[in-house]
Amino acid sequence: MNSEYLKSAGINVEEVLEFWGDIDAYSENLIEFLNTIDTRINELKSYKDNKEISSYTMLCHSLKSEARYLGLNELSKVFLTHEEKGREGNTTYIESNFSEIENAIAKVKSKLKDYVNSGNIKKNLLVVDDSNIIINYIENIVKDNYNVVRANNGIEAINKLNENIYAMLLDINMPKSNGIDVLKYLTDNDLMDKVPVVIITGNDTKDAIKEVLGYSVLDVLNKPFSVDNIKRVLSLIENFHNN
Repeated sequence: MNSEYLKSAGINVEEVLEFWGDIDAYSENLIEFLNTIDTRINELKSYKDNKEISSYTMLCHSLKSEARYLGLNELSKVFLTHEEKGREGNTTYIESNFSEIENAIAKVKSKLKDYVNSGNIKKNLLVVDDSNIIINYIENIVKDNYNVVRANNGIEAINKLNENIYAMLLDINMPKSNGIDVLKYLTDNDLMDKVPVVIITGNDTKDAIKEVLGYSVLDVLNKPFSVDNIKRVLSLIENFHNN
């Protein structure tokens, strides 16, 4: 990321460099902010919906400071307003004007869209398997380009869907709630055309295909799978989003 690009996005480069010292340190922290902001706004919305005003106010305070340090001054001002309204206990304002935050986030993303689309922002890959060893194996293969979000059963997977999930690698046989439950949830909530799903299974591939018949899965990988197998399905995932 260069200084001219940041200036064109409306960021006061001199100010942020005064705080961070160099452009690389700033860039690293901006990436972290952009990678996690959707999850944190969902958390903020949950606090609003559940009337947890103290937690809402504290998170607004943190996001206000982070945005300020990153030179996202307009966004920082929005969080400041909501922090102040939270301290006042003005839930009416918060309820009526939460879209201010969502719109401000969208504006930041729009300004930085070239950087976001350049591949510097890692996409969230949800890996669902009851074996952490399998998840670790996949993470080691994809970590340079994807941020792995972990889930050990179907319930955890469904709860992680609000974390801006780009794609999902999904085991079928798991305790508590299995992969079929997740596929049913995705189908019932019209998410199959938004979140591509690759099945990873220890079952015979033909049996696994029978189980997922009727669901629009992208592919089925039989365990144990190779590095090349994973790279192949990642290519399918990218093609899914590019078409």
